Amino acid sequence: LNCAILAPECGPDTPEFELFVKEVAREMTVKAGQKCTAIRRAIVPRQHLDAVASALRARLAKVVVGDPAVDGVRMGALASHAQLADVAERVALLRQGAELVCGGESPQTVGEGTADGAFFAPTLLLCKQPLTTDAVHDIEAFGPVSTLMPYDGIDEAVALAARGQGSLVATLVTREPAVAAQVIPQMAAWH
Repeated sequence: LNCAILAPECGPDTPEFELFVKEVAREMTVKAGQKCTAIRRAIVPRQHLDAVASALRARLAKVVVGDPAVDGVRMGALASHAQLADVAERVALLRQGAELVCGGESPQTVGEGTADGAFFAPTLLLCKQPLTTDAVHDIEAFGPVSTLMPYDGIDEAVALAARGQGSLVATLVTREPAVAAQVIPQMAAWH
């Protein structure tokens, strides 16, 4: 499953931190998260976990869901009611090893005729024990869903990325060339 890693030096006071938060939220909401390259696992330094969770919760709370033809709407419906049921089922499975940060329900929608649409709120989960929880690395909710995972040390972040058993893309947000030089070759084999 695709992941994004925030490097330890990218704390809440850095532009890289803001870029990471913005990109995770964007990937969750573009096409209602229904794309093969969407970020499903957001791997963050344990010391920045609360700040990332808070920033993502605030950004996702501003997402207006409904008819994309209506001014201000930033996220539309899933492809079908069957897809809606599938996403809800997979989120329920993920929640067996992760807690809900935000979302997870039918959102308030904007626009005529949206009441019966296949809408799912942007949903952020938190898996506090990602090294020992398989589901967050194996189950993909193909919708506006991502799971935060804390790590201690960049080697652990790489190990968590590898637990996804390969992916189409991964993102590394760092300000340090040495971190990029260490992480990229290790992750390359999984992409």
